[in-house]
Amino acid sequence: MLWTDEDFEMIAVEVKGGNPKFAWEVVGVYRAPNEHMRVIERLAAQFGFPGNSTKRSIIGGILNLSYADWNGNSGGNSGSQALINSLVWEIGYSQVTDSPTRGYALLDVHLVRPEISVTSSGTVQGVSDHLAVILEVEWEDTCTETR
Repeated sequence: MLWTDEDFEMIAVEVKGGNPKFAWEVVGVYRAPNEHMRVIERLAAQFGFPGNSTKRSIIGGILNLSYADWNGNSGGNSGSQALINSLVWEIGYSQVTDSPTRGYALLDVHLVRPEISVTSSGTVQGVSDHLAVILEVEWEDTCTETR
């Protein structure tokens, strides 16, 4: 485990291969009811510092941000949209879930950096009336065989 944030129900783990430069940080997020803004603030703060800008990572969770514009448009006067724009434009994440995950709403967010690593994404039946998101990412690593 890399870190946890119990106040915002976030956990991060690092998935390593043989070469440390190809490690991934995988973050799970649960947004408590009526905590939209604070969770996005926390994500922007956690991932907005310069030392984290080149790390490969996936942030996934049910954020219930059905109104969010994930295309990095600078418009929108809400504070959450400004923080979303920061995650997309300044920090370099891409929202890769492109299908609704509950009815017509896109509630389950999967932000990936770098986006080019995602080879496919889709949905399958999840718990209750939610669909679960499946991401496939390309993993580059070198292996040596010992005899």
